[in-house]
Amino acid sequence: MISALKKKFGSIPAEAGTPCQPARTPAGVAPINASLQKKFARGVHFNMKIVIRGDRSTGKTALWQRLQGNNFVEDYDPTEEIQVASIMWNYRTRDDIIKVDVWDVVDQSRKRKSRTDGLKLSTEANPTSAPSPELDEAVCDASFVDVYKNANAVILMFDMTKNWTWDYIVKEIKNVPGNVPVCVVANHRDMGHHRQVTEDTCRTFIDNFHRSNTPAGRSPAAVRAFGLTYLHRFFNVPFLYLQG
Repeated sequence: MISALKKKFGSIPAEAGTPCQPARTPAGVAPINASLQKKFARGVHFNMKIVIRGDRSTGKTALWQRLQGNNFVEDYDPTEEIQVASIMWNYRTRDDIIKVDVWDVVDQSRKRKSRTDGLKLSTEANPTSAPSPELDEAVCDASFVDVYKNANAVILMFDMTKNWTWDYIVKEIKNVPGNVPVCVVANHRDMGHHRQVTEDTCRTFIDNFHRSNTPAGRSPAAVRAFGLTYLHRFFNVPFLYLQG
């Protein structure tokens, strides 16, 4: 399993390919476009890891796609394992090349089944075989990977039209390491007439939340945000913490 995970995130050069057989991009890893490849080839000054979490159907993958500059896709297709993409972000007063790895996290995947070859029971020309058993395939989800390891910031998403997605935020924010800034993002603001999680509920919780696992001398913010512009500004917070 560890070997498969390392291959997925590029730690093992087995997928490097050859001139005759180009390398395949592992499932769950978004390829870097040519423009970014050229910029990163000149050297990366800083690398940040941003983790997106939330209950199912809250728009995590849509946000992950939008942060890459891709168009919004209306059709809902459940994400079954962690996805990672690299984007470039600039701090407003510096020319450093800052590579941001954005993780679209799946808490628990619906495990895929794989059928093995049947057990041969005879040496005859047309042997019979035992029924092929179905085995669970290892999938890359939060039950398998410590997604908070080396994270610089966490984005927690909820759907303001579904109360249980807010309950997820209230529970999960306590699991985020105390030295990691958190941004709480509300989705579906265009459906305000169906709103179940009020602005006051969100504001009161954020304003009064105190992180018990925060190291002495450091108090990373838990803030709320709406829109990509605000999120790009929020990236200033983990970047400044990265400076030390």
